Amino acid sequence: MWNKFWHHSGTTAERLVFMVKRAISRNFRYPSAELREKVRVAVKERGFRSEQAFLIAACEHELRQGDSTEATTQFEARVAATLTNLAKQGQGLHTLAQAQVALTDVLLKYVITCVVEPPEDALPAARVRARLRYEKLVRAAAKEISNKNRDTLREMLADE
Repeated sequence: MWNKFWHHSGTTAERLVFMVKRAISRNFRYPSAELREKVRVAVKERGFRSEQAFLIAACEHELRQGDSTEATTQFEARVAATLTNLAKQGQGLHTLAQAQVALTDVLLKYVITCVVEPPEDALPAARVRARLRYEKLVRAAAKEISNKNRDTLREMLADE
């Protein structure tokens, strides 16, 4: 009767090898009775078939957690390096801005010292000429800033 259910392929020895479950087994000695009791309670509460199933799941979880911890540590190191780099760049920009303000201050003091004020009767005409020169200067500065931004954008796109 049992012969109906068996598929005859290969020798009897080959069929037996196919049916045998291969497993690695180890005995586990708990370091304390308290730990063993905690494991037993956890097995019952969490619905595991046996203590061994619980211990295997705990080992797998710990291995996954270890991989995750290492990846998190590497990610944190990259973020910290990026923030350090940004802080250095920000400090450089701050220093540059302070230098620009200092140079502008020196230039203004020089201009005030060297340029003679016009007489009262020529003051309105001098103001009109100064306003025209100022507007011309602002347009030139805006054009220069626009060109530099365009050049910077081109450099960024060329890097990619």
